[in-house]
Amino acid sequence: MRIVCISDTHGLHNQMTNPLPQGDMLLHAGDCTNKGREKEIEDFVYWFQNIEGFDHKIFIAGNHDFGFEYYNGVRHNNEAPWLHHLLNEENLSQSNVTYLHDSELVINDPQFSRPIKIYGSPWQPRFYDWAFNLDRLGPALESKWKAIPDDTDILITHGPPNGIRDFVAQWRGNENVGCELLRYRIEQINPKINVFGHIHGAYGPAYVKETLFVNASICNERYEPINKPIIIDLTEVYGEIVATIID
Repeated sequence: MRIVCISDTHGLHNQMTNPLPQGDMLLHAGDCTNKGREKEIEDFVYWFQNIEGFDHKIFIAGNHDFGFEYYNGVRHNNEAPWLHHLLNEENLSQSNVTYLHDSELVINDPQFSRPIKIYGSPWQPRFYDWAFNLDRLGPALESKWKAIPDDTDILITHGPPNGIRDFVAQWRGNENVGCELLRYRIEQINPKINVFGHIHGAYGPAYVKETLFVNASICNERYEPINKPIIIDLTEVYGEIVATIID
């Protein structure tokens, strides 16, 4: 199974320098818009629905995607009724699209001897009260990560775990800003892949222990959509699921 990973397109999906490679599954790890306004979300969803060639197209929201908070009840639902028509499962599934919000998609593929389980969640430690922010090291954020099933194969989060592709350049050196509680949960369950974005300057993959971590931010720190989509091959070798980065 070939997986194409992108994130942080910030409404610039039609201006990406590098085209989307072919694959079986397309993952978008949030910040599909710049402010999460109605027109931005409509434009992204229409684009995502009309991408051809993928059996599965999966996305989550990020801290810039305020409109999704209305849909998921984080803010008052009645403030954005148009989202319910746009994001409902019946509408998205017609074009092989799935929106995950603290939820799971199970895929049965003949390439594998067992189902592949994908879980997506938009939360990150608080930063200036953007969308889907919760207090760092707080019980609310901890509860979000505890909800990740133990048998998750592919974990999609908007923010990175602490210490992995989460560095922000400072004059005193790189500062790691990822979530400590997410890192702890990942070390408990050992998913094969964790795809995220959020920290544009830390773009790229990293293998740590049993997990392949991918910061798939398309925009760089200047919000220029110049980074390449990251490609992963997921295979089964002697009963073991293996994730491999493809150059």
